[in-house]
Amino acid sequence: MHAVASAPVRFAPIARAVPAHRRRTSTAVKPGVPRRRASSIAARASSPKNASQVINAAKLSVLVDDLRAASGDANGTDLTEEDRSEVESILSVIESLCPTDNRAEVHVDGTLAGTDWELIYTDSAGNSSGKIGPFVGKVKQVFKPADADGGGPGTYTNVVELFGGVFTVKLDAVAEVVGKDEAGDKLKVTFVDTSVWVLGNELFRKPFPEGRSGTWVMKHVSETLRVLRTNQGNVFALGRVE
Repeated sequence: MHAVASAPVRFAPIARAVPAHRRRTSTAVKPGVPRRRASSIAARASSPKNASQVINAAKLSVLVDDLRAASGDANGTDLTEEDRSEVESILSVIESLCPTDNRAEVHVDGTLAGTDWELIYTDSAGNSSGKIGPFVGKVKQVFKPADADGGGPGTYTNVVELFGGVFTVKLDAVAEVVGKDEAGDKLKVTFVDTSVWVLGNELFRKPFPEGRSGTWVMKHVSETLRVLRTNQGNVFALGRVE
């Protein structure tokens, strides 16, 4: 994505009904697609699970469903200000339920290598939202395994697919941990290049100017969801693809 506490939380279900036309479709695993190895994010939590953590995990599951419903099927690009306010209220609770203190490190230590994440919601108006002209495509973030071409610690690709993948734009980048402050765990994201593909064939690839980068503040990282806020003031929520 272009760059872009932990007190007990009272949980209340989101009361406002979501119109049927904005409800997300099923994210069931497609036939023939192997399930990925389970992530070790939970294993990196600072202490073994207790009753409170189990309750928080159950709350998080409900909140993720609420987030998907409230975000609609266009990555949040078509929401009204009232809709966005509702999404932000859901995200604020989600961010308070992060199960790990290593929100930045898991992006560079191999924990996320080989995982795919789909964009659920963003308030960005840029191409990272999947919106290109009048069209809104499917957005994925793919973390490369170490043995992949161009792979290594923190390497990932943002993928925007239009028309079922007929037209695809990819952005390759590398993330590195830069520290932690009152805002949260920070990653520096350095952009490598962008490429355009049609029917699976690469048309061209253009490198970014050397040193082009941005910053992510990781607000939530769990087995099923990642929430980051960029130095440009945008938020991205991405769900794990199995």
